[in-house]
Amino acid sequence: MGPRLRPWRKMPRKVQPYGSGDETEAAALARSRPDPAPGYVNELAATMTIGEVAMQAVEAVRALNQLMADAGELAGPGEAREVVGRLALMGHQLPQLCEELARFLVVQGEDGQIARGTGGDPDGVLAEVSEALSAAGRAADMMAAALAEAGAKAVGLDMPPW
Repeated sequence: MGPRLRPWRKMPRKVQPYGSGDETEAAALARSRPDPAPGYVNELAATMTIGEVAMQAVEAVRALNQLMADAGELAGPGEAREVVGRLALMGHQLPQLCEELARFLVVQGEDGQIARGTGGDPDGVLAEVSEALSAAGRAADMMAAALAEAGAKAVGLDMPPW
């Protein structure tokens, strides 16, 4: 017997981002920016599995942390602005990723691909995972908005003329 087909799927509920109205507005603006190249598949996506790409992201952040710990790796304020800007770009993509992960798991659960959860209740565990991913997406929205703000304010940091 193949997967069960249903005309509709139960999706995790969306929850408003937390924080002040300004933070909510900044997060919404950050998420509304268009994709720089819709449909583009980069080298990583074309040659690696999703798990491998995720591991590369972990390794990249680890490398950035190590380079920052080794004082003197940044060339100056301009490079710091560039790193902040690229971290903001990465952060803008995380809420969508969290939502897609939750959606995937819900579909898998509805299609009977998740056999059991803690205590034998896959629906309960799935709901908890979906809610946690939703919270992670909201937190990523806030992080991306804060990084975008830091990047915008860092424009005023220039190297002294020598």
